[in-house]
Amino acid sequence: MRQLALASLAFLVAASCGDNGSSGKPDAPRRPDGPPGVDIDAPVTDIDAPSVDGELPDGIAGAKGATPGAGLALPIQFVIVTYLKPQVGSMMNDPAGFTIQRSKDGPALFVSVDPATTNPPLAVGDVVSFTITQIGVIGGQKRAQLIENLTRHADGFDVTTLSTDVSAAADLVSAIDTYDSRLINLTGTIFENFATSGAGFLRAGVNTAGITNNANLQVRAPLALFDTVDLANTCAVALHNVPVGRFNAQVQLPAFVAGDVTISNCPGPTVVTAIALSQTSVRFTFSRNIKPTTVNADGSDFVFDNGITATEATVEGKTVTVTTSTQTPSTTYTATIANTITDLQNTALTTASQAFTGFLVFAKVRINEVNANIASSCDMIELRVIESGSMANFTIKERLGLAGQQELNFTFPAGFNVQKNDFVIVHTNGIAATCNPAGATQEVTTKTDQPRAMFGNNFDSAYDFWANDNGLTATDNVFTLFDAQGAIMDAVFVSNDPNATATANNTKNAAALVGMANQWDPALASYSDTVFRVNAADNLGATATNQAGNSIQRVNDQDTNSKADWTTGAGAASTWGALNPGQAAL
Repeated sequence: MRQLALASLAFLVAASCGDNGSSGKPDAPRRPDGPPGVDIDAPVTDIDAPSVDGELPDGIAGAKGATPGAGLALPIQFVIVTYLKPQVGSMMNDPAGFTIQRSKDGPALFVSVDPATTNPPLAVGDVVSFTITQIGVIGGQKRAQLIENLTRHADGFDVTTLSTDVSAAADLVSAIDTYDSRLINLTGTIFENFATSGAGFLRAGVNTAGITNNANLQVRAPLALFDTVDLANTCAVALHNVPVGRFNAQVQLPAFVAGDVTISNCPGPTVVTAIALSQTSVRFTFSRNIKPTTVNADGSDFVFDNGITATEATVEGKTVTVTTSTQTPSTTYTATIANTITDLQNTALTTASQAFTGFLVFAKVRINEVNANIASSCDMIELRVIESGSMANFTIKERLGLAGQQELNFTFPAGFNVQKNDFVIVHTNGIAATCNPAGATQEVTTKTDQPRAMFGNNFDSAYDFWANDNGLTATDNVFTLFDAQGAIMDAVFVSNDPNATATANNTKNAAALVGMANQWDPALASYSDTVFRVNAADNLGATATNQAGNSIQRVNDQDTNSKADWTTGAGAASTWGALNPGQAAL
């Protein structure tokens, strides 16, 4: 079908209500769904006739003035589909739909019916008629919510002829009802940081030639588009042929696709973080999307100290991943970055360097021995290193680790590195003289930083760490080891069976977390008292009341995440800082 302009639309509408015989010609050929007297296949010069009196009303003003409700029959005739809105976020507040308009000065209306589901499916520039059967109001905006008898008369109308530049309009907020749903163009400058604006959206105030510092005049965009086009505070924005939205007193100027908005004069990109992904790669994250053509593929824009060099760089959005020569773990490196790197708007980088730490290979560690029954709450948990690496930010917890309920929650410090076959012992009640009489502190560097000869409860064959926790609980319990990312690395269920008291909720909740992580057998999302005890290592309360007596410990080098891996409380003499019976050096 041929493209229609404003004059041809006026003729099309006028012809639908005029005297088709007045010209002395028979009715012109037309589409079955078109109005009488309109020759769809006529040359454009034939269609572009001037407007005539008696133009058929479009019905939009009547619909906007109608009382909200269902069971209506409001005719909408020969209007233009000006914009197709996708559904993003809330289906109630932000449904898919389309806007309609026939006059450049409005009125216009939002129809909250998905244009992809209509018959026929709609496109921008379609000339349509239909009947509104339900009107509603959401956030102060009157919307057509149900329609029927949809007819498409023509397509390809140039909707830009209906768009108004409102950059200088001083009444855009105060006369929001007048502008609602109209197609507009606008240029301005974002004057505040973007904030959440309903599910899936961000918004920020915009200054224009007509309105300044009015937080009710906003640019609003979905999160995905926000990241793609890099909208930010102080950016200049130009919106192209978008419909005015509203939420109560807020004028919300939308951008749903990249073509809706052009930005310029944004703040220059800065380096936000640099993180070693491996011993030979570093990921730099910037504040803005980086233009790929401004980054050399050989990585030469990134120059490092301490002896490493770049060999490759790849760009993806706001990140640049640089391949390096081999890094030394835990070494601090600084990268100097060329300011020829720019964002998508060709604004140059404003920071020249960024520090990062050489890649840490994280250790693999298991819980190896436990005694929660030592006198004066001088309890201990032993960990065994299975694979060498860093234990920085590993955490050992009793139950949920709630300090307010005196549950152990101890995190290992930065710079703590271990080797395969090392042992690490966590002591509780470290602030009590009965447990830590010489005031031992943490052994981060060697196993004898605080030798047993001076610190009587330390072990020279293990790294000793002291927690201020008041001791472990010798009843039903769960001990869990988390890695630096917060994932469960190992766990053990222990029980004071045949203690007849109910298992504490915190124990069962911790057990559920372990079960859902598939770190215990059976792996369940919840455990009853009986199921927990049947499947836990037995007799935690039967362990010795001193370091030298019996403990609960692993029986071999395997880890089946089950009770079978463990002795009972009366099963074996303790072996702190040494292999348990049945274990061999790895």
